[in-house]
Amino acid sequence: MTRAASIVVTFLVAAGWADLAHAANATWLDTATPKAWNKPGAKLSLAPHLDPDPFLEKKCSGDVRAPVSDADRAVAAAGWKLIGASVTLGDTEVVMARSGSDGMCRPLGYQAFVFSGGRFAGTLSLRPMDSRSDGSAQTPRLLSASSLSASFARYSPKDPLCCPSRISTVQYRIDATPKGPVVTPVSVATVATDPLDPGSAAAGPGPAGRLWQLARMRMKDGAVVVPGDPARYTLELSADGKASTQADCNRGRGTYKLEGASLSIGTIATTRAICPPGSISEPYLRQLGLVSSWAMTDGKLLLTTSPDGAALEFDAAPAPAGQLR
Repeated sequence: MTRAASIVVTFLVAAGWADLAHAANATWLDTATPKAWNKPGAKLSLAPHLDPDPFLEKKCSGDVRAPVSDADRAVAAAGWKLIGASVTLGDTEVVMARSGSDGMCRPLGYQAFVFSGGRFAGTLSLRPMDSRSDGSAQTPRLLSASSLSASFARYSPKDPLCCPSRISTVQYRIDATPKGPVVTPVSVATVATDPLDPGSAAAGPGPAGRLWQLARMRMKDGAVVVPGDPARYTLELSADGKASTQADCNRGRGTYKLEGASLSIGTIATTRAICPPGSISEPYLRQLGLVSSWAMTDGKLLLTTSPDGAALEFDAAPAPAGQLR
């Protein structure tokens, strides 16, 4: 048996292949609103017990970092090996850690742990993940101290390991409860990685090619702004990369860039009319300029901004009489 094969066999026997196989089970990403698994006040889970090959352990030790924060120390104390830089914003911190590595030192049995106000709030994946497998997470993004997102590679049986055919992006919120903070998945949007291929039926419809009406804006401080007349606050993203909007008494045009679950809207040139009292034209246009990602939930379009952390919710505009949209 070659040394490489010996390493693989040793790892699988030590780790328990049946225990690691659950990392490839990413069916929780196939629903628009996944069932919550984190519970307030829950303890941080212990790392899976592994007895890796000494050669592999030494080879991959360079990707493990020392704890520098209380959150880091809590994760390391549970037996996890810290990887990558922690992601922090305000008093919220996300720590990535693994329990093992493959022959190329890619993490196996890894997880993302969220802390809020110094307390453990939950994980970003239902189960530990393996690199280059269905449901493996990329580095998460904190949109505000109480909202974040993470993208997950989605492999079909025919996909090469380099190139998953789809990406699922999950939006989360962090809620304060009497028992402590808790992370809850809010929505999942899955799109094809090839922009020329809108994706299979699993990818679902995207934000382009429809007229959307603003239903509400949820601001960073938790305030909810609802337009008096949604039909006066619209957004349309055309297939040629052009964006157009109505912001109450003003209209504007610009461009947008769509890559997977990421969406950015360029500077929108608008008319300069002075709208009547009560108009939300200015904050609406300002938030459009900060959009960084999108998701579809129950036929609604949800745009998330960064670094402001606001969320804009749109409904599909009704089609004119006699037309289908």
